Amino acid sequence: MTSPNAPVAVFAHPGHELRILHALGALGASCLYLTDASGSTGVSRLPLTTDLLAEAGLPERLAFPFVPDATLYAALLNQDDTILDRLRRDLTALVSRLRPAFLIADSAEGYNPAHDLCHFMTLELGHALGIEVYDIALDGDPGDFGSAKPEDCRIWSLDDAALARKLAHIRAYIDLAGAKLAGEAHHLLALYGEQAQAQEILRPALGWRGYDALWIHEAPFFERHGLKRVREGKYTAALTYRSHLRPVLAEMMVPA
Repeated sequence: MTSPNAPVAVFAHPGHELRILHALGALGASCLYLTDASGSTGVSRLPLTTDLLAEAGLPERLAFPFVPDATLYAALLNQDDTILDRLRRDLTALVSRLRPAFLIADSAEGYNPAHDLCHFMTLELGHALGIEVYDIALDGDPGDFGSAKPEDCRIWSLDDAALARKLAHIRAYIDLAGAKLAGEAHHLLALYGEQAQAQEILRPALGWRGYDALWIHEAPFFERHGLKRVREGKYTAALTYRSHLRPVLAEMMVPA
């Protein structure tokens, strides 16, 4: 059951909760997911995350009319406002009813367009409702403060027992989640080390102008990766920042 005014974490994909599993429990936060993470496998990860939240003693995931990954990516590629506006309306309705103390969102790192869209949908809503929004590192070092000052962040340092529980949940999840997620998770664990998972940080969410400035001189990873897949004949089209994601985010007019 969701506690009154408990924080709400808005994630693009199930599985992201693993990054801040301890903090979510300490806050009594509830999670909702914009998609089902079925993009790479065609299999939803929502049941797996539902089980994880229960095993970790967290509130049940919030009922939310998610969209399949492929539907979201197609909406961005085709600049189809129907799906995107529906997500924004549904998110506004749910969060307005709950009135959480603050919101938590995926980071906007240029790694995955769904992550960045989630970030700015949440930030837009937070500004509209006068609610603080924090983000979490997804593709980088769990201890990274990004552009934020440490004193403005909420920080949890896990003891050995808490870290062991978190790592056990991570291993159990990725063993069942499919090769793609397992590969990404093992890569991050190897790159930063398991001990890095003992640090969980909520950072004041990156604003629109700061994010947009990142891509003045270079394309984000998702664009470079997508264009590479097109050249290899694996994709028929690729999402780009300037043609597909930026117009959607700019229309939200999120203040810096």
